[in-house]
Amino acid sequence: MSDVSLKIPNGAVTLEALLHLPSTGKPPFPGIVVCHPHPLYGGSMHNNVVDAIVRGALSQGIAALRFNFRGVGASTGEHDNGTGEQTDAIAALSALRKRKEIDPKRTGIAGYSFGSIVATAVAPKDANLLALAAVAPLPTGLNTPAMLSWSKPKLFIPGDMDTFIPVEEVHEMTRRMAKPLRIEVLHGADHFMADYESDISEYIADFFKQALMV
Repeated sequence: MSDVSLKIPNGAVTLEALLHLPSTGKPPFPGIVVCHPHPLYGGSMHNNVVDAIVRGALSQGIAALRFNFRGVGASTGEHDNGTGEQTDAIAALSALRKRKEIDPKRTGIAGYSFGSIVATAVAPKDANLLALAAVAPLPTGLNTPAMLSWSKPKLFIPGDMDTFIPVEEVHEMTRRMAKPLRIEVLHGADHFMADYESDISEYIADFFKQALMV
């Protein structure tokens, strides 16, 4: 694996990012962008679940670009309640696709918690995106007309002890979603997913392998 530090421009904002390239296989690689949890509660691209998503992708020869939303770490700007953060994710996808090591026709997006809200908002707007994964998905991102009708592969990984969104609510919302759709419930996991990182990596690896390694 090799890591490349990036600065991604997004209007007046510059985003701090890390591109992780697989240690096996030959470029151009498929790739994903990973969106981190809530910036106002300590979320950053160095979060444990973000790490798990990155590891899962790399294990299948898929590159992963993680980045800090505006106002986090070395990223400039200020928190924008999810609106500006959507443009941050769009800028990250654009930067990923422009890299010579990446196949721009085989890209996906993943997010955790707040990052899942951003990812589920961005995915239906991007005609070139092939797949979406959301860990600890929140209702704000799931219950939208665009997300409910989006017909590309989706993976949702809730915990059945999550007090922010009961797993029953995830099942209810996803029942109304277009297929293909996959749900993997982590039994005993709360919203923070501590000690479930290996499970997350395995589900992410299997999902994006099927969605992007074509």
